[in-house]
Amino acid sequence: MSELIGQDSSQTPDSTLSESAIGCVYRSDDTLDAAVVQVLALGVDAEALHIGASDARRAQAVAQRHGIHADVHPDDPLADLVALGRNGSARAAIDQSGMIGALIGACSGIAISFTSVGALIPVPHAALQLANAGFYFVLGAVVGSVLGAALGPQASTHAGFRLIDGMQEGAYALIVVAPQNRHDELQKVLEAAGGTGITRV
Repeated sequence: MSELIGQDSSQTPDSTLSESAIGCVYRSDDTLDAAVVQVLALGVDAEALHIGASDARRAQAVAQRHGIHADVHPDDPLADLVALGRNGSARAAIDQSGMIGALIGACSGIAISFTSVGALIPVPHAALQLANAGFYFVLGAVVGSVLGAALGPQASTHAGFRLIDGMQEGAYALIVVAPQNRHDELQKVLEAAGGTGITRV
């Protein structure tokens, strides 16, 4: 069994990250233990189960009882498990899209100045190109940033907010790394054992 079992593996390289996982919150050891047993009974490998809590010692105790990983971090539970964007990469996508949108907007504003539409802004004709460039620069930046947030990588903290809230309230977060086609089956088992805040990514 891997030496990571029951230990922290926060240095997991990106190449080993999974594409999907399902997780939830348990507020007692009994419900958590029952959930782990039932998930393992489905044939899920212990290597795929990850546990976390605001008190790392509690998570370690559960991990040692069941031979699973205790590597779910209270502030970013999905960061080292699933291939989602971290806060930095998600923010970078927004910034990059905003800048591209701004540049396109500025160029468009200058081009529009030579058409009849460009005269809609009430400024002296000599300042029309500058006014249009500035207006569409701002408009492009806003539109680009919105599209960057919508289409860019989802921040792992956004995807796992239910798990973060649960651990902050003293509960456990259990994450099962599994393909999407098993999520429905796993969700039924996790909820039947008392899991709340189901998170599927």
